[in-house]
Parts: sequence; C-alpha cells; structure tokens
Amino acid sequence: MLEDIIDSKTDSVVLGFFLTAPERSYSIMEIAKRLNLPSQKAVHSLNKLSGQGMLKNFTKRGKKYYLINNRYKLLPEIRKFWQKQGLKYQDEMLLVIKKLGKIKAAFLSGLFTGYPNLPVDILLVGKVNLKKLDEFLKHAEKLMGQDINYSIMTVDEFNLRRNTFDKFIKDIFDYRHLVVVDEIEEN
Repeated sequence: MLEDIIDSKTDSVVLGFFLTAPERSYSIMEIAKRLNLPSQKAVHSLNKLSGQGMLKNFTKRGKKYYLINNRYKLLPEIRKFWQKQGLKYQDEMLLVIKKLGKIKAAFLSGLFTGYPNLPVDILLVGKVNLKKLDEFLKHAEKLMGQDINYSIMTVDEFNLRRNTFDKFIKDIFDYRHLVVVDEIEEN
C-alpha cells in the first residue's frame, strides 16, 4: 500500500505536501495549483489517499476539501520519513493574513479545519486594512471555491468575549483551529 504511493510520483507529491504543509484543509483547485498538477491527476491521488485513510475529506456546497488524517495509525512513521526529505511547503495564505494590517491575532476555523458548519472561517483581531482584506478574500475564495466567512474584532472586544466564554469564540476554540498569529496577552 505505502509502496504503491511512494512508487507513484503524483501520489507521493500529494502526500508529501499534506505531511509538510500547515495542517488545514485544501480544495482540489488549490492542491492542483500549488503542486502544478492537472486537476484530474490531483483528484485521483486525493481520492486514493483518502480511500486508504491517510487523508480525510468533507464537502461544503458541492466542493470537496481534504486534510491530513491525524488518526491514521502509520502517520507518525510516514511523517518521519518525509521530514527526512527536508521538504517544507510555505502557505502563502497564512503569510498574507499576517500582513492584512496590525494583526494581533488571527485564527483559522470552519472551512479551513474541517468544520464547515462553524460560523466563521477566519477571525482577525486588531486593525485590519480593509482594502488588503478584500483582495485577500477574493484570491482565497477563488482557491477554496467558496465564500469565506470572517470576523474582525478589536483586542478589547476579543478579550472580553474570550473571558466571558462567548459562544462565538467558544465555537472557534472548542473545535480544531489553526493559530496564524497570537500576540495577545491573556488577562
């Protein structure tokens, strides 16, 4: 099984990407674009890896998304092998989020973490440049094939809502989420 994946250049590249890229969900279009693969080849590999349990997938509004299955029993051994190869993928999306203004905290949730029914996909805390945010959202929505739900809060609002166990904030932190940046001191 693993030998088949290693022997297949496309499967190997796709799996290597998921093992070394930030742990979030990726659309078929994004995988194909990032790895410079024809969409059909990307879909074939993604479905094969998903069928073997290495990747999980979910659907939102007819679009399919994939992320690494951290419960796959051989994952630690496979990850160790790929890390020895020295490959690491930068996630341009995460880099751009950090540059959307004076961002004190940014969290990915919902669509990006396999919970598409959560109310927010990106939470930004701080002063956000709305023009940059609009450009980022257009690009990200094209890659993800979906509208991205986002919320912007001031540091004070975020701290107040976090300290009062606000349901909106709780929904982000009670489920799997990705911390892009967090420079907020807890009160």
